[in-house]
Amino acid sequence: MTSCKVVLFDLDDTLTDRSESVLHYASRLLRDFSGRIGAVQVPEIVDVIASVDERGYAPREQVFSALLSRIAWSERPEITDLAEHWASFFPLDTAPREGAIPALELLRVNGFALGIVTNGPVTMQERKIACLGVANLMTAIVVSGAVGVHKPHPRIFEVARGHFDCASDRIWFVGDHPRNDILGAAAAGFTPVWLRGTHPWPEGVPPPRHQIDSLAEVLPTVCPQ
Repeated sequence: MTSCKVVLFDLDDTLTDRSESVLHYASRLLRDFSGRIGAVQVPEIVDVIASVDERGYAPREQVFSALLSRIAWSERPEITDLAEHWASFFPLDTAPREGAIPALELLRVNGFALGIVTNGPVTMQERKIACLGVANLMTAIVVSGAVGVHKPHPRIFEVARGHFDCASDRIWFVGDHPRNDILGAAAAGFTPVWLRGTHPWPEGVPPPRHQIDSLAEVLPTVCPQ
């Protein structure tokens, strides 16, 4: 159990920079399939992925199908080839959001216990976290694939809360997705902090009190002077 100074984070597009991760992966895809791909440049691959990826929310088959149909292949791979390549290597190309690591380290120095609550398959998400190099900063890492429910289901937040000796309303939750992260955390009794800039806030829903534009603002938000 830990003290009642807790900040939990979403992973994708909160601690990570998906656009930069996709750029890294596109470079790898071009390199690894260089003998089978035509006159294609990295920006073209990035554009194809970004146009159908829905920032990670689209089915992966949709992404692979777009790559097969919209990229000039000299020797077209099977969709299973792309699926295996993505599963093996996309996590290794995970890029941190600007300021993520310093923000986490600063919170730890100021006595906060930290955790991650993320949707996704266990292996994929754990490999992303390993790539970021932040697992050693976390008291708890809760992945939907292990819990059996996805955010915004309250159970996944309750599982996270169980790692800390702290009432729900004393736990902060930082995330980018309005429904999965902010409304989900609020419904679970946490104090949400919306990281703006990735998803628009839904119309007709009262916005959260705490809103930030960068992770450098987390500490001043949760520990105001």
